[in-house]
Parts: sequence; C-alpha cells; structure tokens
Amino acid sequence: MAMRSSTTDAGAKQKVLVVGPCEAGKTLVANVLAEAVETASEIYRPTVGVRIMEFETEIRSSQRVTVELWDASGDPKFSKCWPAIKKDAAGVVLVYNPEKPNSDQELEQWFGWFPRQMGFAPSQVLVVQSLRRTDAKRAPLPAKLAQAGVSPAAAVTPDDMAGVRKNFCAFVETVRQTVLDRQRQEEEDVMKGG
Repeated sequence: MAMRSSTTDAGAKQKVLVVGPCEAGKTLVANVLAEAVETASEIYRPTVGVRIMEFETEIRSSQRVTVELWDASGDPKFSKCWPAIKKDAAGVVLVYNPEKPNSDQELEQWFGWFPRQMGFAPSQVLVVQSLRRTDAKRAPLPAKLAQAGVSPAAAVTPDDMAGVRKNFCAFVETVRQTVLDRQRQEEEDVMKGG
C-alpha cells in the first residue's frame, strides 16, 4: 500500500460561517483563518452581505480539509440573506469584541440567530474574541453560551494574529467529525427503516 505525505479527503469540504455584531473584527478573523493577512488594518470597511473564501487547512498530520468560509455582515439589515447563508453550513465562528459596551448581549443575540436556530451542537460553535489592544484582557464567555456548553473563547490580539488558527483547525476537525457522525446515524436510521 502506497503512503502519501499529504491527502485531501474529496468529501471533506466544510462550510463554516463567521458571524457577529458590526465592527467586531469578523473580516480580520476570517482573513487570519484563511491566511490571507498577518496584520490588522486600521481602516474599517464593513462587509456588504457576505464574503466567501475557500482554502485548505490541515486537521491532522497529513490530512487536509477544504474550508468554505462565509464572512457575513454584522448588519441585521442583511437578515433576509441569512437563510441562504445558513444553508449547508457545518459550523459557526462567533466573533465579538468584549471591549465594546453590551458585547455580551450582542453575542448572545447572534448565538440565538445562528447556532441555536440552526440546531447546532456546542462542538459546532467556536467563539473568538477580537481584541484591539495587546494588553486587553480576555473576557469570560457570556453566561448563555457557557450554559449551552460552548467552549471558552479563543482570542485574536494585534501581537498574536495567527494563534487562533490552531483553535480553528481543531474546531474544523471536530465539526467534520460531527458531520460524519450525523451522516452515519442517518444512514443507519435508513437501513433500519428500510
């Protein structure tokens, strides 16, 4: 049997949404995850609707997965687009800036609009704190998310932009496994019923 040093699973494309309030840093986080940027920009450019990036990431040694990352606008005026954005998504990255007033309430609202409404397991949710200052302290996870079983937040800081990629790769691996387990269960249910 021939061994390959790097393989891509043909059915391993995972659609992951990046959502959260306006000016939370979603586009920066998406760019960092896709390895499209290493430093933060000082200029704020709000996303109009959604921006889609596709890239490969390594989830285990020598196993790669294609990620379709949907960076959605934080402006609720685009909420009519949300059903199309949510379609076929396997995971959600919730991005917020805990330095902003009312950030906990906003994040809880986005949690309700996306992962909770989509029926996602806590393992299908990654929370990222986008911190503007290098000396900013990580905030605890908002109560409703912690009670729902969501893991503590990862952080992106100006002096450590790439650190969140490690959390994201582990997240993509967990999401992929959740999707595979769900497919396997559906197949078993069909076989039992047929």
